[in-house]
This record gives sequence, structure tokens and C-alpha cells, in this order.
Amino acid sequence: DVNFRQSGIIELRGSSLIENTKEFYEPIISWLEEYIKHPGEKTTVNFEFEYYNTSSQMWIFRVVEVLMDLVKLNKDITFNWFYNEEEVQEAGMDLANLLSVEMNFIDTNK
Repeated sequence: DVNFRQSGIIELRGSSLIENTKEFYEPIISWLEEYIKHPGEKTTVNFEFEYYNTSSQMWIFRVVEVLMDLVKLNKDITFNWFYNEEEVQEAGMDLANLLSVEMNFIDTNK
């Protein structure tokens, strides 16, 4: 599921096992590039993946990379990474470390 609101809620959830990830994620990146020109007062980004494949991982990385422009502009943005498996948590931690982004990790099993 993808849920983006101009008010500042950006959500990507579920499984991303898409074969043609470029076709799926390019419109998302375009929307985000437009959003950062006129962001909501506060932006909350929620990632809640059960699983995603390697090609999706590259695009998720790009989503965060684009949104990091809001951090550079000192805008109010929060990144949340929901997980219920250690493997998904580790993938999020790797992403946060690679991009030096502050990410909240939330265990959905609790």
C-alpha cells in the first residue's frame, strides 16, 4: 500500500515484490519531489514492510534520499520504521545508517 497526503503523511506498507520496480516507484519519486517543494507543516514517513526484494530496496533508499532534502531545509520530518521481524528491522537500520537518517524503530509485535 502507498498512501501519500499533501498534509504530510507518507506511508509505504506491505510487501514490495514488484518485478518492474522502476515503473512502480518512479511516480512515487516524482510525487515526493513535488511534495518537498511545498511540504506539510510536519511530515511523518511510515515504512511498514513485511518484506521487499532487492530491487525494491534500491527504490526505498531513493525515497528516503529524496525526503532527506526536507531535513537539509530544517523542516519538521519524522521517519518511522515498523517491523515485526528482525530481518526487516536490520534492513531499516542499514538504510538509516547508510543515509545517516534518524529513524524511529517500532516493533509491531509489542
